[in-house]
Amino acid sequence: MSPGSASPGSASPPDGISIRAAVEADLPDCERIWRDGLNDYLRRLNQLEIPPENPGLRRLHAHTLATDPDRFAVAERDGRVLAFGSAVRRADVGFLSMLFVDPSDQARGVGRTLLERILPAGAASILGTVTDSLQPISNGLYASLGIVPRMPLFNLVGRPRVGWTPGPLPAGVTIEELATTGGGDTAAPGTVAFRAGVAAEVAALDREVVGYEHPADHAFMLHERPTVFGYRAADGSLAGYGYTSPVGRIGPVAVRDPELLAPVVAHLLTAVEPRGASAIWLPGGAGGAVTMSLDAGLRFEDFPLLLCWSRPFADFGRYIPISPGLP
Repeated sequence: MSPGSASPGSASPPDGISIRAAVEADLPDCERIWRDGLNDYLRRLNQLEIPPENPGLRRLHAHTLATDPDRFAVAERDGRVLAFGSAVRRADVGFLSMLFVDPSDQARGVGRTLLERILPAGAASILGTVTDSLQPISNGLYASLGIVPRMPLFNLVGRPRVGWTPGPLPAGVTIEELATTGGGDTAAPGTVAFRAGVAAEVAALDREVVGYEHPADHAFMLHERPTVFGYRAADGSLAGYGYTSPVGRIGPVAVRDPELLAPVVAHLLTAVEPRGASAIWLPGGAGGAVTMSLDAGLRFEDFPLLLCWSRPFADFGRYIPISPGLP
C-alpha cells in the first residue's frame, strides 16, 4: 500500500538520496513514515488521524524483514530515513507489503526506485499488492507495472447483534483446535505451534487455495492470533482452517469448498469473545461471507482497499488474507 508515494517518472532517486537494505533499527522510522503518509491525506478528507502507537504494524514489519531481508529497503538523505518499501516472495508470488514516502519527498521518483529494488523481476513472477482506493497516483504506478486493481477488500468491524447465532456448518464437518502450546510440529517448547501432523495438512490446503505454502507466515500468525480452528470433512480430511484472537482480529481463513467460507467466518465470530470489536478483511470474491457478516451486525469501516495482481494466484472466494500487508 502506498498513499501518494511514488511518481511514474525516472527510477533513479534524486541527488543526495541513497537506497540501502533496511535493518531492525530502521523500523521506528518506517512506522513514522507510514503514519505521516496516511495522515497527510486523511486530514484533507477530514478523517480521523492514525494514532501514534501501532505495535501490530511494528511486528508485521519485523516479520517481513526477518523473512525477506533482501526485499526491505529504505531511502535516506543525510542519515535520515525518508521512505521505505517492503515486499515478500512466496513461491513465484512477489507481494508488495508496503511502500511509503515522507509527504515532503513524494512525486520525485523515490517510490519507483524502491519498487525496482524490492520486487522480483522476470516474466515468471506474479506480482501483487493491496492499495488504497483513494490513491489514483499510486494505483496508476502499480498498474503500469502490470499490478492492476482486480477486487475490493473490505474491512468489516463490530460484534454480532444480540440474538444473532451463526448458521450450522455443512453436514459432517467437525471443528477442532489445531494449535498447541509446548512445541508441536515446528516450534520450541513453550511456544505455540501446530499439533503434530497438522502443518503438512495446512501446507497442502494452502497450495490448493492460496497457490503456495507459507509456513513462516503461519508461525507469525500462531504468535499473533494463537487460536486456530480446523474444520474437518466427514472423511477426516482438513476442509479448512481459520484464525481468531482475544483482540478480535480474524484471519487468515482458507477452505476447500467456497460454500464453507461464510459458516467458518460465522463460527470464528463467536468462538472467542474479544475484548472489543471483531475485525476482518473480506475480499469482494467472498460475497457470502460479506453478506453474512453484515447480517450479523458488523459494518464497513472506512473506504475499501483494492487487491491488485499481475496474474491470479490465491482464490479469494476461498481465502481471506492475513492483512492488507501480508497475503
